[in-house]
Amino acid sequence: MLMLLQLVAIVEKVIVRLARFVVIASGIALTLVTTGNVVARYTLSGGGFSFAQELPMLIFPWFILAGIVLAAHMGGHMAVEWLYDKLGGRRRSAAFVFASAVSASAFLVLGYQAIVVAEIAGVEHSPVLQLPNSVGYYSLAVGAFLVAIVTIAVAVRVLRFGWEQRTRIGAEEMPL
Repeated sequence: MLMLLQLVAIVEKVIVRLARFVVIASGIALTLVTTGNVVARYTLSGGGFSFAQELPMLIFPWFILAGIVLAAHMGGHMAVEWLYDKLGGRRRSAAFVFASAVSASAFLVLGYQAIVVAEIAGVEHSPVLQLPNSVGYYSLAVGAFLVAIVTIAVAVRVLRFGWEQRTRIGAEEMPL
């Protein structure tokens, strides 16, 4: 059991670091593209960059979904705290593990369905960059699978070590 918990901790740490990197990198990219396009719109005779309309639509889903992964890891995504406050001891942990299992299952189904839709949307391409329109759907699939994994990781920790091992963070302390 200890090996499983160590593996869960390592996987969780890798996912959190990846999500933080994606949030920071995509946030910087969105800022640079948008700012560059605004500057170009007012300084160039062509009125801006044609690709700058498409890039944010391709980058933004990754930005949002990485944030959702971080929120799920920190216990700030779709939380139902009032129910847990009414339960105590093993019932609280059992309710949390059950809710985590339902949530992880739903995200796994969402991830699978996003892949199905991505395959359909991949036939169409963006007008300027000629990238497949499936990029956003694949970001949804990856994000959903990662949310499921971190949700399961927290549930395993709570199941093994108790309620106190649940990842919690207050709204005032949301570090990347």
